[in-house]
Amino acid sequence: MALYAADGSTNVTVVDGNTYVGRYAPNGSMNVVVTDGSTYTGLNHRSGAMYVVNTNNPITSIQHPSGGMYVSDSPFSVGSNYVTVTSGVLEGGGSPPVVGNPMGLLLTLTYAA
Repeated sequence: MALYAADGSTNVTVVDGNTYVGRYAPNGSMNVVVTDGSTYTGLNHRSGAMYVVNTNNPITSIQHPSGGMYVSDSPFSVGSNYVTVTSGVLEGGGSPPVVGNPMGLLLTLTYAA
């Protein structure tokens, strides 16, 4: 098996992240840990796998605000990374961020004359 499937999607192996597995599985696919995106995780899991957020909705960014990559398996969601699961199950999912949702503090600067 190769990293990419015949349809061009990335082959992934879903792991639980309890032991170190590295980025790639013995079958050549990419190891991933599924997160729901509710907390910031970054892209890389301590097991060596990559964090992913499963989505069924069209999105405008390939990376979730939590740091994980948006993925979808067949039927593919527009904008996400297309994957074919070789082992495990893509469970859960995070919704796309709300467009225009403020993510920070509004600061007012004043200047002394």
